[in-house]
Amino acid sequence: MRNVFGALFLLLAFVGCQTKPTKVTSEQGVVGAPEKLMEGSPVILDVRAPFEFNLSHVPGAINVRWEDFSSQDPNSRGVLQDDLFAIARRLSLIGIDPDSKVVILGKGSLGNGEEGRIAWTLNVLGVKNVHTALHTVARATNPKGDEPLVKNKSIWKPVVDESLFIDARNFKAYATQQLSPLKMTGKKKHKKAMDLPVSSLFGMNFNDAKNKVVILDVRAAAEYGINNLTKYKTVKAPVVQLEWKEFFNEDNSVKKDIEKKLESKGITKDKIVMVISNHGVRSGAVTYALRESGFRQSVNFAGGYEQWK
Repeated sequence: MRNVFGALFLLLAFVGCQTKPTKVTSEQGVVGAPEKLMEGSPVILDVRAPFEFNLSHVPGAINVRWEDFSSQDPNSRGVLQDDLFAIARRLSLIGIDPDSKVVILGKGSLGNGEEGRIAWTLNVLGVKNVHTALHTVARATNPKGDEPLVKNKSIWKPVVDESLFIDARNFKAYATQQLSPLKMTGKKKHKKAMDLPVSSLFGMNFNDAKNKVVILDVRAAAEYGINNLTKYKTVKAPVVQLEWKEFFNEDNSVKKDIEKKLESKGITKDKIVMVISNHGVRSGAVTYALRESGFRQSVNFAGGYEQWK
């Protein structure tokens, strides 16, 4: 009987030795991505709420909010401050100038596009080497220790990229595809109304540009269903809905394969894409993502539905 149990034990041991080892999938690409992102001592911004930032953040990160650079007008909260030079001065105090590499951390799809909004703001001011990432992905990539001191930059004058934003007057003209009458006031009054001049878009005059315009609504489908520009009879430009989250990967980087999805909705790189959300945050994020993806004729209506009203 002992011999039988002994033989059975040897058999089981032999079979166990023949079992194939568990296959382990390498995640070197995932680990390497944030490490590469942090190369070159970038300026790190964290756009989360101050409470979350104070609980935990990447050493050396600076807490900023998109509202810090925006209008105080409650009806135009998404519009950038008029004095862009003042914004540039503030950025210089936290170590940012046009040559800086900036990494912006946030909550990704759990937030509202704040990282992309700050990236768009920096792009407007001429800071182009900008990247977005999750705060959790980057946390372990910085060395531990005391908080490094912020190194100020010399005050610089922004070279503003006006092609990245459009005001309410011009947005309305291109959305309705018609010029609005303007009655001149002052010492010399005109009896007849005159055509309201509009800014050219990407070097095209109004008549050429209006036929290329597509309005991209990047709010959630539920928001779009409640109210959107197609419900206004005066709006003649085509309106497409695609939520802002579709433009970013899980790690909060910009999707490089978004072009196919956009093409399926009639948005190609030769179109002029006017992006809209409620007050310019999510639309700013998408405008940043579109530019990164090669859609050079994309523009943010920073006033959003809040200003459209």
